[in-house]
Amino acid sequence: MVRLYLRIVILSVFTIAALLSVSYGTLLLDVNSYILIYSIYLFFSILFVHLRTLVKAGKMNIDYSISYSFSFVLLAGPLGLFLFEIANRFYVYFHRKITGTADEDELLHTFYNIGAPTLFCTIGFYGFHTIYPAVQGLPFSFWLVVFLLIILMDVISSCFLILIMLVTKNIHSKQEAFEFITGRSMIDLLKTALTNGLLFTFISEGQWEAVIAIFLLSYIVGRAGIFHTKLLLQKQESERFKKMAYTDFLTNIYNRTYLNKVMQELDEKEEDIALIIGDIDAFKSINDTFNHVVGDNVIRHFAQILQNSIDSCDYVFRTGGEEFTIILRNKNYEDCQSFLNELRDTILAAPAQTEFRSEAVSIPYTASFGMYYIHNDRLTELKNAYLQADELLLKAKNSGKNRIISMDGRLNNKK
Repeated sequence: MVRLYLRIVILSVFTIAALLSVSYGTLLLDVNSYILIYSIYLFFSILFVHLRTLVKAGKMNIDYSISYSFSFVLLAGPLGLFLFEIANRFYVYFHRKITGTADEDELLHTFYNIGAPTLFCTIGFYGFHTIYPAVQGLPFSFWLVVFLLIILMDVISSCFLILIMLVTKNIHSKQEAFEFITGRSMIDLLKTALTNGLLFTFISEGQWEAVIAIFLLSYIVGRAGIFHTKLLLQKQESERFKKMAYTDFLTNIYNRTYLNKVMQELDEKEEDIALIIGDIDAFKSINDTFNHVVGDNVIRHFAQILQNSIDSCDYVFRTGGEEFTIILRNKNYEDCQSFLNELRDTILAAPAQTEFRSEAVSIPYTASFGMYYIHNDRLTELKNAYLQADELLLKAKNSGKNRIISMDGRLNNKK
């Protein structure tokens, strides 16, 4: 069903772009001039194919490279651009098929990559011919209009891609959408505006040597920039996989793997540390009374309370089903005890709100904690403190619900 929706959206974009182009009805250039410009743009577009950075956005392939479509549409009109994009994008399609870099929906994406630039640049085309005559006498009016329209077309394009990713369920929050829209560099947009503006100006004035020079300069800059762009994308991908490796999928907080890493790092430092292990009381009864989906929501609720309670220098990890570990740093023993007492009160005062059998339900619960406090002097490994905290949690659980048992490891006396 998702793939069907994606096909409908993409083919609709292509159809609207085609209808707008054909309805414009004519080329802005004579046939000989159009063929000349068409050939130059197509030659350099083919030359630049390997400079494109291909990024996966869900089920979509997105090309990141300088686009010359806006200058083309200003010179030749929407119909001229549509005919150019057909040749340009089908060359890319066959190139990827031959080189084995095409994905299973490459043909569908080709229709999007024909329709979308044509549609958005047609909007820019009408915008230019509406705004520029009104401000033509102002200083730098041409460049300001071109730059603003490039930004507008980029925002529209990003919003449309977000719509597609929402349809395909590849974007899940307003934050992700905002980061996608604002992720483009203003330098890239300025470079696109400058290149398209210069191409339009020099071609209009018949300065063909300057036109070729701009394309060659773009090629040189592109070759220099592609390495940097790929390194940046690789770094982002590496960070994404690192986050996945260290993040619990259910609660979106750190997992046991990251706990082990943090404890190894803290073993090399000298500071006061409280190791706390907490566990939801009688969690099995929540699953038995309701279901595992409700149980998962209670775990998420518990995790969020823990995360919101700690300072920026502290850590919280999910280390078991309903078990979590907290590391408090550079706090005295009494402050750590106060932290746990306040945390227990917060949990009591804020039941989990969820849904069961299509009805809203409020689920109160409690948690028990074991805390072991030490001054880490590089001689005591934190994993031993973790074992002590685990023993204290077990004693707390065996003594009833909603209990806290702590020990100051410096004195080795239970408080």
